[in-house]
Amino acid sequence: MSARWSLLSKVALKARSSHSLSITNDGLLLLYGGELEPRKPVDTAANSTVNDESLVVTGSVHSYDLKNIENAHHPWVILTPKLNFSVVPEPRVGATTVWDNATQSLYLWGGRGGVDMAALDRQQAGLWKGHIITTPSGSIQWERLIASNEDDAPEPRSYHASVFSEGKVYIHAGCPASGRLSSLHSFDLAMRTWTSLTPAPGPARGGTSLAVVSLRDDEGPVILRFAGFAGYELGADNTLDIYTIKTNTWNTVVPGPDPVHGSPGARSVYGLVPFQSKSNQAAIALLYHGERDASSLGHAGAGTFWDDIWLLEYHKSGKDGNLVWKKVDATDDEKKPEGRGWFPSASFVDRRGETKVAMFGGLLSSNERSDELWMLAIE
Repeated sequence: MSARWSLLSKVALKARSSHSLSITNDGLLLLYGGELEPRKPVDTAANSTVNDESLVVTGSVHSYDLKNIENAHHPWVILTPKLNFSVVPEPRVGATTVWDNATQSLYLWGGRGGVDMAALDRQQAGLWKGHIITTPSGSIQWERLIASNEDDAPEPRSYHASVFSEGKVYIHAGCPASGRLSSLHSFDLAMRTWTSLTPAPGPARGGTSLAVVSLRDDEGPVILRFAGFAGYELGADNTLDIYTIKTNTWNTVVPGPDPVHGSPGARSVYGLVPFQSKSNQAAIALLYHGERDASSLGHAGAGTFWDDIWLLEYHKSGKDGNLVWKKVDATDDEKKPEGRGWFPSASFVDRRGETKVAMFGGLLSSNERSDELWMLAIE
């Protein structure tokens, strides 16, 4: 198998890192927040008009139709807050979003809000529901969801990871006011309740990623976690942590290496998404790019970055099966994105049943924020 990158968009005014990105089941990409300069959240202006590229109403979401690229004359559309402009999340960096097709809504949690990089308070950091209205011109209606047990909500943080599975939002790891965390919480959208789940194996970390996949038919969905940052880049030991939702337990494994290229290697703030393909039914997840070595300037600087792509395969042999890594090479090195980190994971399944990955923005080794939107297809 080989990887083919396609550059879909390059708009300087949208450049950013540490943003949130989700894709609907219909292929609508939803971009929120982030920073152009370190510790300065973007999209903070007010009193703008719809689709004004220079001013964006606070709480707006940028959208891009990935399934109708050929027919779109100007595919970026800004979804502005509907009705009550005061009920919107504050601008932030290091937050996460997930998409729920059942409610046609985006769910936002966490982040940091300013130059001091302090975590947002519980009201702002808590779960926000953004209902997407795509017609006639597009808008978003925000609502702060209040849990029946709000006191049990996760500690506010940024640079955590989140995923959505079977009506629940999962929040894991990240950076609170000081230190890092290993905790795992779920929010039940129907019951509006938080549940504290079994913490993940240490060390505590930020900048990790999660992917919901299926392994064994009798255990239901599981959540994969690889690497992250704990004061140093994790992943050199090649361990992969697996959380089984049904049993509320973690298991640590070491997938087999690619016979030629070995294993992905230590990294953080990278991409990890579920993966499916008719031509490789063993593939369950895809890992790409990320920070290889952190900057000595911390959040204010750029380290070095990977530009690689790895498939994680699950071969159903024996009781527990066999996980292995497979490195995927790009078909054209001159038409691929340069290495980067500090971008969110995002993918969708196209009409043919093939996973496509969208990578927008991110931090480059030049310490500049990318304004590029790339799509990745594995062939």
